[in-house]
Amino acid sequence: MEIVEGRSIFAGVVIAEPYIEIKNRQVLESYTLSREEIETEIKRVINAIESSKADIIKLKNNLRGKVGADELQILNVHLMLLDDPMYISDIKKSIQKELLNAEVVIQKVSDRYIKMFENIADPIYKQRALDIKDITQRVISKLLDKDNTIADLNNKILITKELFPSELLKLHYSGINLKGIIMEYMGETSHIAILAKALEIPTFMGGKNLLSISWGKEVILDTTSITGRVLINPNEKNLIEYKQKKEKYYLKLKEIEQNVDKEPITLDGKYINLYANIGGTLNIDESKRKNLMGIGLLRTELIYMDSSGFPTEDFQTQLYEKIAKDFGKDKPIIIRTLDIGADKKLPYYEMRDEENPSLGCRGIRFTLEHKEIFKPQLKAILRASKESDIKIMYPMVTTLHEIIEAKKLIEECKIELKNENKEFRDKIEIGMMVEVPSNIILADIFAEYVDFFSIGTNDLTQYILATDRYSSVAEKLYDSFEPAVLRAIYEVAKAGDRKKKKVSVCGEMAGEELGAIALLALGIKDMSMVSAYIPSIKNLIRKIDTRELVSIREKILNSSNSKEVKEILTKYLNQIENR
Repeated sequence: MEIVEGRSIFAGVVIAEPYIEIKNRQVLESYTLSREEIETEIKRVINAIESSKADIIKLKNNLRGKVGADELQILNVHLMLLDDPMYISDIKKSIQKELLNAEVVIQKVSDRYIKMFENIADPIYKQRALDIKDITQRVISKLLDKDNTIADLNNKILITKELFPSELLKLHYSGINLKGIIMEYMGETSHIAILAKALEIPTFMGGKNLLSISWGKEVILDTTSITGRVLINPNEKNLIEYKQKKEKYYLKLKEIEQNVDKEPITLDGKYINLYANIGGTLNIDESKRKNLMGIGLLRTELIYMDSSGFPTEDFQTQLYEKIAKDFGKDKPIIIRTLDIGADKKLPYYEMRDEENPSLGCRGIRFTLEHKEIFKPQLKAILRASKESDIKIMYPMVTTLHEIIEAKKLIEECKIELKNENKEFRDKIEIGMMVEVPSNIILADIFAEYVDFFSIGTNDLTQYILATDRYSSVAEKLYDSFEPAVLRAIYEVAKAGDRKKKKVSVCGEMAGEELGAIALLALGIKDMSMVSAYIPSIKNLIRKIDTRELVSIREKILNSSNSKEVKEILTKYLNQIENR
């Protein structure tokens, strides 16, 4: 028996047969073209690209309503890449210059782009490299008239070096029941990780040399804790132990499902607000099934990414009104204003080149610089909020000046709406994301100018620890349970209490059991997360007595590292689960 450890992406206990997928690079036949054949070969490329785009659009339409807008946006990125004029031009020029067949040229051109993105210091672009690999495989398969569907995967655990998002979406659409995913590729916030969570597939990332292992007939995959474990060639004792653990885990899932309609109230009577993070549209059936209380983060950048140009004020007004109506006008909806830059691009707008886009013109920095883009969105939100509990939230705020400028802009928008005889909510709540160290240091000052804070633990962790969350080199340093991050959250929670301003958390930490316990201990009473996690966190809250968390808070704040923090939280979690 051999044990491999890595990172859990979506929780579960699986005992199943492994399917080892070795993606050997296709050996492409290379042949020389005559000058007369160049145009025909270029037409082959264009036809293959158009056919690939048609397949993606068909897949996207078939999946609409079955997966969320965030997940479908991944396919939009692939469409954008296939429409990239520079990429297509490079392929055409290479065919004309090298007089080689399309398959070989596409692979060579793509390899240059992949290498370029993989070598950029900002590892956000490593995801772009994976997207290019995905579309390259798709287009070359079209040229070769081959289907890349992974076969014979039903009821098995997939073991692979890397898995492309379009492959997983195609498997899902085809009705294949994938029991689990074990992969070498590591990217907690990558497209494939987002999809695995959305499709609720137990997933393990970061294993080493997986394809050189002798896997045997049965594998145990355990992703119920932050550190995932894979047991290879398990013995009878292992199988008995994990069958019991699996049974216990699924009994817990059954308990969660049974309690989905119960209120998130702690044993000592404290009500904890649990909200959903969503993209540009809302799956109402999913909302009703999980009994969601509100939207803590509506990511409007997905609306912009899904458009062929900047969406108009009227279009946005109608969309926000529809979301509010479908979701429930009495429920709070926090709309985050356009947050592009870094890894989020628009297909119809060219961002300026920056050496470090994560620290560059993004979020509110971009919208304040482009008021002609910002004002239509602000006016749309004001109009849509006239009969709903809609609030405005600004991303990537760094200085007080930005909040003051944004508030002035709101007043300008109100004057313009009055002059245009358009109805709107005059008194609308305005909040800000807490993502950078300056927000922590000046939390009490910011609290004088905003109505609420929403802590984005993903970016906050990155900036507090000066560690890129997409980096494969520094991935071990990126940890929201580090005491420095916890102390930062606590400072904001205290500032909010002093100024009587609501403080919520909308990062991934809120959706993890250990994370939720830590946040409750730090005084956070509002959390927003992917809707799939809300039932389990609600169930957890009902087992907690917040009076017990005072000692937990002192212990985690005085810990020296995240390992100690997780041990303290795990001990408490086991204690309340076994009451």
